[in-house]
Amino acid sequence: MDEQQKQEIAQEAPRQKALAFKVIAGVGAVLMLFAVVGAIGYVALAARIEAPLSQMAVPERIFVVEKGDNAKTIAARLEREGFIADAFLFEFYAWNRRLSYSLQAGKYLLSASLSPKSIAEKIARGEIARDIITVTIPEGYGIWTIETKLREAGLLAEEKKHLVDFTVREFSARHDFFSDAPKDANLDGYLFPDTYEFEREATLDEIVERMLDNFGRKLDASLREEIQRQGKSIFDIVIMASMIQKEVITPADMRLVSGLLWKRIAIGMPLQVDATISYALNKNNLTRDDLAKDSPYNTYLYKGLPKGPIGNPGKEAFLAAVYPTENDYLFYISKPNKETVFSRTLKEHNAAVVKYLR
Repeated sequence: MDEQQKQEIAQEAPRQKALAFKVIAGVGAVLMLFAVVGAIGYVALAARIEAPLSQMAVPERIFVVEKGDNAKTIAARLEREGFIADAFLFEFYAWNRRLSYSLQAGKYLLSASLSPKSIAEKIARGEIARDIITVTIPEGYGIWTIETKLREAGLLAEEKKHLVDFTVREFSARHDFFSDAPKDANLDGYLFPDTYEFEREATLDEIVERMLDNFGRKLDASLREEIQRQGKSIFDIVIMASMIQKEVITPADMRLVSGLLWKRIAIGMPLQVDATISYALNKNNLTRDDLAKDSPYNTYLYKGLPKGPIGNPGKEAFLAAVYPTENDYLFYISKPNKETVFSRTLKEHNAAVVKYLR
């Protein structure tokens, strides 16, 4: 190689290095551009994944994930049913967060106000919708009427048992307030009237336990102590409260009637409570012959408390049975408008009957 060739090679080398640098710089710029574009795209995608289809509050609806559904089929149905804008958003998030194998079958309460991210996570956590039925048990209802109310509300559809089949014996180990009740008694008196929320699939056993737990909470320590101080049993109080619940309406009248009835027991006078006979005969419009029918619930024939509770009393009736108002009355009647008229003597009572009931 002569001197001229060496000079040409020496001059060419810087130009090649400069070209190589330009190529590398160009590739780097392109890669950086791709990275920036990718980053921008990912940020935009992430924003869409976290954005709900609707910015306004939308009522929830049931969405069902069937067994065997995968992220793709779930995503497609979510889009079709109007929960998300694009199936890809749900599917990508589930894949990116490795939730695809965690999606659980079941019924879900969803709305278009939830983002694809929130929906995916909810399904992955298995936060299935609780099918809740709200039912109100009125004060004074008996076990047959309570069961009818529960079934009419949509509960116990597959249940073969009946409330009347349960006895105190089955629950006495778990609830100490049954300690002084006959073991073969039914649950009347202890199924506390209230508004309850039950799952549609709840069994009768579960419903009964809820109602008994409620009774136990209402029967607090102070009430137990007062009942014991009076020398009465919880069973006695429940029976008295069930009669009071059926006989009068206002809390004040309940406490007056309670005082009157406890006094009758103390002096050996029959209680003569029509509601106990109505319970035994399952009828409301009693005749004179009905009052003479033999039954452990006939408080005209037998002195003292009847055999057992005649319904399920509420809080006011129960408190009235524990805390009666002392008074001079021995008789009472309920006027057609449900107002209670009290009398001290049989003569006053008969006059009230003629005046208000005939």
